[in-house]
Parts: sequence; C-alpha cells; structure tokens
Amino acid sequence: MSLAYMVTHSFTPYPDLYECPESMKNVKTERLYLGTYFLLSGLILVILYTPCFIVMVRSKCRVPAFQVMLILSVFDLLSLSVNSVITGVLDIMGTSFCHYPVFIFCAGAIGKGSWMGGCVACILLAVDRCVEVNAKFKLGFLFRKKVFRYVMILMIVYWFYSCVFTKPVLFTAEYSSWFFDPNIGKEPNHYHSIDHTINNLVVSVATTSLYIYLSYHLIYKIGHSTSMWLYRSKKQIIIQAVILCSFHAVAAYIYVYMQFFHSPPWLIIIGQLTWQWSNGCFCVAYLTLNQAIRNAVVRMIVPKKIRERFDLHIGIDEHLRRTSGDQQDRTQINTVSSCIKMDNII
Repeated sequence: MSLAYMVTHSFTPYPDLYECPESMKNVKTERLYLGTYFLLSGLILVILYTPCFIVMVRSKCRVPAFQVMLILSVFDLLSLSVNSVITGVLDIMGTSFCHYPVFIFCAGAIGKGSWMGGCVACILLAVDRCVEVNAKFKLGFLFRKKVFRYVMILMIVYWFYSCVFTKPVLFTAEYSSWFFDPNIGKEPNHYHSIDHTINNLVVSVATTSLYIYLSYHLIYKIGHSTSMWLYRSKKQIIIQAVILCSFHAVAAYIYVYMQFFHSPPWLIIIGQLTWQWSNGCFCVAYLTLNQAIRNAVVRMIVPKKIRERFDLHIGIDEHLRRTSGDQQDRTQINTVSSCIKMDNII
C-alpha cells in the first residue's frame, strides 16, 4: 500500500488494511494546547526558513555542499509542513486518519519521503564537513564533480521512491503523532515499514559516527592552534554538529522503537518534537551561526535606509561604499590621510 496505489486506484485506500469502521469516524480527540504549539511553532520555523531558502536559490554558489544544503532545505520545508503545521491543525480539530483518509495518507507519504531524503542529505553534509577538516577523508570522492552528479540524482530518486512507493505514516490524534499503523483495530504487523527502519538505523549510526570523528579531529588535531578565528570556527562547527546529530539520532531511534514496541505517551511526544526540530534546527543554525546566509537574509528583508540608519551595512560591498563616502567627506580636511586610510581598507 503506497501513494502509487492510491493514485492508480482513484485515491481509494486498500480496503483490507485501511478501511475504517464507521464508529471511528465519529470519534475525535482534540488536543488544543499541543495543536496550538505545533501550528504556531511550525509557522514560525517555515517563516524563518523561507528567506534562507530564497537566499540559497539566488546565490551563485554551486559548490557540492551548498547544493546539498539547497536540496535539504526543500526536504525540511516539506517535512515542517507535515510534522508541524498539518499536525497542529489536525490536533486542534481532533481528527485522525479515519476522518480524512486521503488527505492524511498523501500528507504522510510526503512527510515520510521528505524525512528519508533529508536523512541522506544530512549524511552527505556530515561527510563534507569531515572532508573539510581532513582532505584525505576516504569518502571525499563523493564530492568530485563527475561522481557528485550521480550522488544528487540518487538522492532525489531515493526521495521520490520513499514518497510514492512505500507505506506512509498516518496521523493519530490520540497520541498527536504519526504512525504506520492507522490504529483501526487490525494486526500491527501488517504495517511495519522495513525500509524506514533501515533508513533510521543507518542515519543514526552514520551521523553519530561522522560527527564524533569531526569533533575529535577538530579538538585533538587542530586543538592547539592559537588563531582566534580558527578557535571560533571550530567551536561553531562542533556546536552545529552536536545539535544536528542529536535531533536526527534521537528522532530516528524513537520512531524505530515506536514501530515495534508499545511506547508511553511522553516518549511519543518527544519523538514528534525531535522530528520537528530535526528539520527546524537548520534554519535556526543558518540564522545564528552561518554569517553569510544571515547577512544575505538581512540585506534581503531589511530596507537599505533602515540598515543605513542603524549602521547595518551587511556585506563588503556596502561597507566599502560607506567607507568610501566617509573618506570623501574627510578629504577636505586631509586628502593625503584619506588616501592612506582607503589604501589600508582595500
């Protein structure tokens, strides 16, 4: 049972596994507080992520890591629309799979596929960071021009396969989360997703191992550097590594556990929160730790007059223009001194 089956059968779920009894269509479990949180936080994260995505699209930078970040931002925005915005609306309404089976089925397929595609992108980003700190890293060949082209194609194919040809996750308002089992009283073993289990185990082990290697290399291999710039860069990379690895690994492990074992409600909510923030933490990292993207977002959103008023001259070109203007004003006082200062700036 997959999205491909739905499309080829007039958007009718497979009756033996997904036909809901009439009694369940009238049962609603409203979760106002959780729904409000997921809806508002999801909208905020999407609003924060959108300008970062626009900046990356407009950028002329096409290095492999940047292309992976661009594809990952698409996966993250799709996932946030499912695990946050749609989850919040369904929680507030108290509706589950049996109330809107076609809509929830399609949304679950997109959410699961985007999660699995995003996992591949996260592994590639971790590999790229390891290559940056160690040029002899064995997986560095993945980012060679001829090889990387096929890597990107395989990642998109994997995302498409996960969306269209695998079992989707389905929303259950009682637990405010998404499960493969629609909880309509049938045998849970029929709904297990082996591909999702393998994906989660691989991404949790791979990202954890790669980021441990990255942190070890930064701390012990270049840890004795006296460069303040290198120290700050190293600190930011380790912070990003810990944050990204933690959310992805915890979300992956919890959702594997939830698929095969009975889970308490608090663990299910933690799993849903980690899934949300495994996607949302990237835009927060971009806006707080990535100076290039943050400056570009400020330049795109904040009008030039306001930036000039509060001295927010983001970018070397504006800084030089402002400095050049100040130098011209001082030319009347001392032309020679002004030329010397401009020469130093350049």
